[in-house]
Amino acid sequence: MRGDLSHRTCWLQPPRLAFGSIKIALSAIALLVSSATAVTAAEPRALDERQAVALALARPAYRELEDSRLAVAGSEVTAANLLPNPVFAWEQDRMGAPAGRSTESTAKISQSFDFSGRRALRHEAATNRVDAARFDQQDRRLNTVVEVRRLFSETLYRQETGSAYARWLRRIESATEIVRNLAKAGEVSGYDRRRLEREAQTAKARAAGFAAEYARMRETMAGLIGESGGGLPTLAGELLPDNAPALEAVQIALRQRPDLASLAAQANAYGRERTAAERAWIPEVTLGLGQKRVDEPNRSDTGVILAFSVPLPVFDRGQANEQRARARASTLRAEQALTYAKGEAEVKGIWRQTVELRQAAQTFRRESLGSSRELTGIAEAAYRGGESGVLELLDAYRSELEAETTALDLELRARLARIELDAVSGVKTHE
Repeated sequence: MRGDLSHRTCWLQPPRLAFGSIKIALSAIALLVSSATAVTAAEPRALDERQAVALALARPAYRELEDSRLAVAGSEVTAANLLPNPVFAWEQDRMGAPAGRSTESTAKISQSFDFSGRRALRHEAATNRVDAARFDQQDRRLNTVVEVRRLFSETLYRQETGSAYARWLRRIESATEIVRNLAKAGEVSGYDRRRLEREAQTAKARAAGFAAEYARMRETMAGLIGESGGGLPTLAGELLPDNAPALEAVQIALRQRPDLASLAAQANAYGRERTAAERAWIPEVTLGLGQKRVDEPNRSDTGVILAFSVPLPVFDRGQANEQRARARASTLRAEQALTYAKGEAEVKGIWRQTVELRQAAQTFRRESLGSSRELTGIAEAAYRGGESGVLELLDAYRSELEAETTALDLELRARLARIELDAVSGVKTHE
C-alpha cells in the first residue's frame, strides 16, 4: 500500500528488544527537539517581530535612559536662557579725622548685559544640540530595532530548523515501524536494524546541537525584550522577508538617516558658537547702582552711586574659541560627508543582495524542496514494495531534510540582508 510513511497507523505487535531500544532512543530525541519546536499546548500565544521590537523599546529602563539623555541636552538650553546673576557688594571703611573717626558705608548691586547677541547665539547652539540629541536617540532606537530583529530572525530560524529535525525524526519512526513489521515476518536483515540505530544516533547529535543554540537564543531574546520572568513565547511569522523597497526610496531614506542629521545639527551648533566667538570684541557692559553713606562726628551724608564698567578686548578677542568652534564644525561636516558616501556606496550592493537572495530562496523552496518531497514518497513506496533497501530510504529522508534546511538558510540570509539594508539606509520599521 503506497502513501506517506509519516501518516501510517501502527497496527503491529510490540517490537523485539532491539527495536525497543531504537524506540527509546527516538523518544529521547523527540523530547529533546520538542524544546526547539514552535507550537506547544502550554504556549498558546505567539510573538511576532513587531511585538518583540515594541516590547524592547517599552522597557522602563530604556525609556528612562532616553528621557534622561534628552533632559541633559535640555539643561543646556535652560542655562543659555538664564541671565548672569546680579552681584551685590557692601563695603565699610573707617578712617581717622581731626574731629574724630569717620565711617563710609557703600552698598551696590550690579548687573552685566550682553549687547552683542552672543547669548542668543549660545541659545541657538544649545537648541541645535537638543536636536542632535533627539537624532542620536532615533539612531539608538534604530540600532535597538536592528538588534532585536536580527536576534528574532536567528531564533526563528532555529525554531523552524528544530521543527524540520522533528519531522526527520518522525520519518525515522515510520521507517522503524516498517522494519519492525518485516523483522517480525523474518524478511529483514540485521543490517537494516543497525543502520536505523546509527541514523537515530546521528539525528540525536544534530538535534541536540540545534536545541542548545535555540535555548541560548531564547534566553537572550527574553532578556532583550524584558520577558525574562515569564519566559519567551513561541515566535510567529515567516522567515522569508517582504519585498525590498525600491532603490530610489532607500536612497532617499539614506539622506535622512538620524546619525547624519545629528552630525549636521552638531556642526550647526559649533557654527553658532563660532559666530558668538567672532563677536567677542564687543564686551559685556556691567551697570551698577548703589548708595554711599558717610558718618562723621558732626555730620552724616548719603549719596547715590552709579557705576559703569566694561572689559577692554585688547588681548583676548575670542580668537581661540573661534578657531576651536570652526575646526569642530569642519570636522563634523567632513565626518557627515564621509559617512554618507560610505552609506551610499553600501546601500546599492546590499539592496541588490537582498533582492537576489529573496528570489533565490523563493525559487529553491518552490522547486528543489518540492522535488525532494516527491523523491521521498517514491523511496518510501519502493522500500515497502521490497524494490530498494534502507539506505535508499534514509538517503531520501536526509535529502529532504537537507533541502528544507537549505531553504531555511537562504531565507535567513535574505532576512538578515533586508535587516542590514534597513539599518544602512535608516529606514524606520516596527516603531
